[in-house]
Amino acid sequence: MRESRFRLRLLVVGLTMVLFAAGCSTNGNNNHAGSEPANSAASTAAPSESAAAAPSETIVVKHAMGEATLDGVPSRVVVLDNGALDNVLALGVKPVGAPTVQLDNPFPAYLAAQTDGVTNIGTIDEPNLETISSLKPDVILGSKDTHEAIYDKLEQIAPTVFVDTLGYTWKENLKLQAQAIGKQAEGDKLLADYSARLEEFKGKMGDALATTEVSILRPRADHVRIYLRQSFSGIIIEDAGLPRPEAQKADEFSKEATEEQIADLGGDVILWFTRDTDHLLKSKLENNVLWKNLDAVKNNKVHEVDAETWLSGLGVQAANIVVEDLFKYVAE
Repeated sequence: MRESRFRLRLLVVGLTMVLFAAGCSTNGNNNHAGSEPANSAASTAAPSESAAAAPSETIVVKHAMGEATLDGVPSRVVVLDNGALDNVLALGVKPVGAPTVQLDNPFPAYLAAQTDGVTNIGTIDEPNLETISSLKPDVILGSKDTHEAIYDKLEQIAPTVFVDTLGYTWKENLKLQAQAIGKQAEGDKLLADYSARLEEFKGKMGDALATTEVSILRPRADHVRIYLRQSFSGIIIEDAGLPRPEAQKADEFSKEATEEQIADLGGDVILWFTRDTDHLLKSKLENNVLWKNLDAVKNNKVHEVDAETWLSGLGVQAANIVVEDLFKYVAE
């Protein structure tokens, strides 16, 4: 009996020691957790869980055809006109595809060094939808007045952002295109630099700025087109603070003049461009007495400028070249 009681006591003592040891072990683990928070595992997982839960960055752009939503900053950009090509390159992005004026034409010469590797997607008037689709663009940049008829088809390929028109709205177009490709700060800087250079031009012109009338002409085979305020070159002349001759002050894109309307072509400086090999200036005007009596002609202030920039550029790089031409030919 005594032996049984003794064994029972030993068993109780043994169990007590085991329970005590277990309690010490538990307290020790809790103390260790105090130096590393109990939720450390959850904290470690939090970034990946947070990243998974966070919505992807989107860009929402209101444009001429409505609203476009882009899933993040696009890296593959297709452009549908020279203005968008010029602007996107200036913003530091090389588009994967762009059109040319005519199918066999190269990209504009002033952009040649920047367009190596850009796929030709057809012409500005007839871009090839199959080629565009094969390039897998993240965004397509075009204009309502040129490509409205194919907007729905383009939208099926990728989010599409359209400016309203080309030319005299080039600064607004640059802002919209910069927003669409996540380059707003760069776009603002380009416009600020453009304005600063114009201020330098105005300073160099001094008092002559307000009295130097500039005429912008495009001689064609049977007429001369006069470019007015609502043209690309026309709005740059206005930005520069230069007045236009009385016959060229209409708030319109252009007007036509024939050989009988030579007086409308005059100005203190005449700047002209053309794509035509045979045109009215060379064939008839140069030998016309009325033309020879224009102030700009008599004072040797008639200068040919590049049609690719003054007429077709439509972007910030072309605009800057036009400004440099003003330094060269007007502020000389």
